[in-house]
Amino acid sequence: MKRSADRVLAVSTWLRLLHAYGVVERELRRAVGVHCTFPQFDVLNQLDREPGGLTFVELSRRLLVTAGNLTGIVDRLHDSRLVRRAVHPADRRAFRLTLTPKGRRLVRRAQQRHHRALAALLGDVTNRDLRALRGLLDRLRSSATARSRTTPRAARLESRR
Repeated sequence: MKRSADRVLAVSTWLRLLHAYGVVERELRRAVGVHCTFPQFDVLNQLDREPGGLTFVELSRRLLVTAGNLTGIVDRLHDSRLVRRAVHPADRRAFRLTLTPKGRRLVRRAQQRHHRALAALLGDVTNRDLRALRGLLDRLRSSATARSRTTPRAARLESRR
């Protein structure tokens, strides 16, 4: 972006995106909070997608956090009998995490509240606009991903000055 107007538009757009995200996330946390914390919901949701379970490393990659950050969350889920730990059959040093039946019931109830809350929050936006927004966000992600991989780190830092 060469012109300052382009930069102002980029910043203004970014701030609107962050604000919208913040409002939606806050309301989703409230909805899910009836059943569990939002980080616990993230873990349970990922495990629900993989009936065979996940290792700490696989789970951390999906959630974009370190395995160490997951330890406390998983410990609490395990203590509540929502998650089961089993020694990984291929690597005795690793654990495979799976949902217990109680965990599966809880995450399904939390998912229903999450989906209802999200539908209500976006209820005034038409399906046509949601599809357009989804397409624009896909383009934004692709553009940002491509530029972040091709622009050398030093040049990115320099362009910020």
